[in-house]
Amino acid sequence: MEKDAVEVDVEKASEPRLGSRIRDLRKERKLTLIDVCALSGISVGTLSQIERDLVSPTVRTLFTLSSALGVAPAWLLDPAGGSDEQREVDPYVVRAEERTAFLQSPGLRKDLISTTGKGHLKGFYMVIEPGASSGVEPYSHNGEEIGLILAGVLRLEIGDRVYVLRDGDCFNFPSTVPHRFSSVGSSPATVFWVNANV
Repeated sequence: MEKDAVEVDVEKASEPRLGSRIRDLRKERKLTLIDVCALSGISVGTLSQIERDLVSPTVRTLFTLSSALGVAPAWLLDPAGGSDEQREVDPYVVRAEERTAFLQSPGLRKDLISTTGKGHLKGFYMVIEPGASSGVEPYSHNGEEIGLILAGVLRLEIGDRVYVLRDGDCFNFPSTVPHRFSSVGSSPATVFWVNANV
């Protein structure tokens, strides 16, 4: 198993599948597997498995693929931009039961909790199971990030610095600095995480 992906139970994957969207977008862009691999640094084997929904991409891989394909990571997960067309959306409040699943992979759930996800700020509620992480390698992208640890223990790498953060600790850093995170406690790490597209 390569470090850019994790195994996923295809029978339990929700429709429409992420891999299919990536493949369709790649073909729409008239790019070959080799083209996207050259742009992203992901191996042909890993990309092929992702497109066939045999594995689920890590957070880092998702950002890398979205950059190579010229779309936002959120678009790969939800091209329709959430459930705005399915229900009346309050412009200011998101109820707990109305959160939009932004990313779900083994050991990690990331829900969009801001009202639309279309502005400069995107708020996320993240639950990271013990031992789960954003991936083996750090990743970077445009913007800025701020977060608050609500429960558990989060190991956060920002550039060459490593932090072990606990309940009540906060962080803030430019997203352009390579970073990765992992849950290192005996219980899930829960984080309120905000990305600012600045």
